[in-house]
Amino acid sequence: MRDARRERLSLPEPRARARVLAEYHTRTSNIELTPELTLAMTEAHHTPRHSYWSRLWPSGIALARWLLAEETLPSHSTELGCGLGLVSLALAHRGVQAEGTDRVAHALAFSAHNAAQNGLSGFSTRLLDWSEPSGAPCSLVVGADLLYEPESPARLFGVVETSALLERGGRLVLSGPHRRRDLASQLIARLVATSYHHRESSVVVNWEGGVERIDLHVLSRP
Repeated sequence: MRDARRERLSLPEPRARARVLAEYHTRTSNIELTPELTLAMTEAHHTPRHSYWSRLWPSGIALARWLLAEETLPSHSTELGCGLGLVSLALAHRGVQAEGTDRVAHALAFSAHNAAQNGLSGFSTRLLDWSEPSGAPCSLVVGADLLYEPESPARLFGVVETSALLERGGRLVLSGPHRRRDLASQLIARLVATSYHHRESSVVVNWEGGVERIDLHVLSRP
């Protein structure tokens, strides 16, 4: 496993972020996470259909709200597939040193921009490809909308358990739409078989004129 400290990237410089954002049509939306906290989030529009990183999704909003309400959080966290960074920014707001990871460099530029425009420190970015997972173990690993392809459960199991990116005694917290529950169930079954403890809940998120039921899964590693 490579040294995560050498792979950790500081936030891209403002000029570098600006060059990336200039390649896209963008819009900034104000996302109310709690009555006291609204984050300004810039999205990329008119991207290829499968550029999931470029948009905000109800699962990310649900997970961000869950983390903001959680009583106890560790000092550090890693987000898988951070996209625009909403979940990590909610953690940074709580004082957690949040590392947002993604396989798409432009996603990291957008997440860094969103951190800067909300005045949030304690956030860093790192390129992470699940085919070559690396990094130091962390006691809190989070992710929203990670399971949307048939191979996703096996790949995520490999990242978290086989590559041990989650510390023993740590928590993996995931969110995803209830309509894709079958993929989440595959991952949960594999983790529970290795003695993880699982609890779940669900919430409803109103977003862009629609209503989405989102499942939240907390998996504790023994």
